[in-house]
Amino acid sequence: MQTVELELKPATPYNNEQHNSLKGLAHCGPAGRLGKVERALIWWAIKARIFYFACITLRTPGKIRLVFEAMMALRSSVWGGDLKKIYKINGKYHFNQYTPGWPSKAYDHLIQSELRRKVALEPAPEQLSFIFLAITRKCPLRCEHCFEWDNLNKKESFTREDLEKVIALYQKEGVRQIHFSGGEPMVRLPDLLHLLRIASVHCECWVLTSGFHVTPSTARELKKAGCRGIVVSIDHYLADAHDLFRGRAGSHNEAVAAVSAAHEAGLVVSVSVCATKSFLDGGHLAQYISFAKQLRVQFVQVLEPRKVGRYEAQPVSLEARHIQLLEKTFTEVNHAPGFEAYPTLLYHGYHQRRVGCFSGSRSVYIDSAGDVHACPFCHTKSYNIISLLRQNGTQLPQKENRCPQFEKIA
Repeated sequence: MQTVELELKPATPYNNEQHNSLKGLAHCGPAGRLGKVERALIWWAIKARIFYFACITLRTPGKIRLVFEAMMALRSSVWGGDLKKIYKINGKYHFNQYTPGWPSKAYDHLIQSELRRKVALEPAPEQLSFIFLAITRKCPLRCEHCFEWDNLNKKESFTREDLEKVIALYQKEGVRQIHFSGGEPMVRLPDLLHLLRIASVHCECWVLTSGFHVTPSTARELKKAGCRGIVVSIDHYLADAHDLFRGRAGSHNEAVAAVSAAHEAGLVVSVSVCATKSFLDGGHLAQYISFAKQLRVQFVQVLEPRKVGRYEAQPVSLEARHIQLLEKTFTEVNHAPGFEAYPTLLYHGYHQRRVGCFSGSRSVYIDSAGDVHACPFCHTKSYNIISLLRQNGTQLPQKENRCPQFEKIA
């Protein structure tokens, strides 16, 4: 089958004969991609850092070896092999948008936390490493899959002071990475910038956006305030299909422009797509990944549709053939020869079905109403953080730690 180079222009007609393979595309690749030698050296340096912390944390040689090997095995299970893709952005190395860049105190803290988890040295059964924090109910889009649908465009729940306290509480619990979402977080840009300045002192900070109001100027403001990376939701490479899915004309052009602005500002860049049954059955996955490659993003996040929010009670769950396609693409893009110049592909369903889900045990989702869930896609409310703040609470309650979809917790 012939493969064609994708041009970044709106609504190119889709031809199934043209998009069966990802191979043979131009060698353009993500920004900050390392050469083979540097990549090998940095990966060995990171492993040496992990081994160093294993030594000073565990002390017993036998235990050091077992735990270190267990951590390497877990990483391989999560990624379907020994992931080699690493990107250097502003002096730090990134191989996952949910792991702080290295070298950094946030990365070291995460490794030490994982080592303690392995040998159960900590009194608490679980320790959070990152949170999703929805800072606003406002959004100019009407996305087909919105998991915040029931909360949208109502009176704001969080004041700026509330959000400051939330960040302080979770940082006290050991959180070292925060993903700011909404709604659309760029709607509250002054507050977002303020929160980034506060949070980035101890945390690596990311912003999850539709691309709304992400211009070269605002991207520079985000970077200056302490933002490390940005995740732009782009749900199709065809502009018309994306705009229909997002319920707003022009949103595709806005999102693509946001990616360009983020690159220019020096942010780590990821794009996120909800892989619906029609998207996968239409043969669009391969072409979407080639589209992301030309955007020069470091990461592509593929999400499965879930029966929450606007999709509640709808038959959106993927079937076995869809899962098989996603898993094959995940392992091929991340490991197969010839795909070195492609962005790293994140597909959580791969490790969730094998190792278990990290949400709940390592992260929580705080929605725009203040309800705390294990995950944005499995609404399992544990408590309301705003009620806790109003009562001057200084200690977080026991969080929910279960996965209704996959059951297993990693």
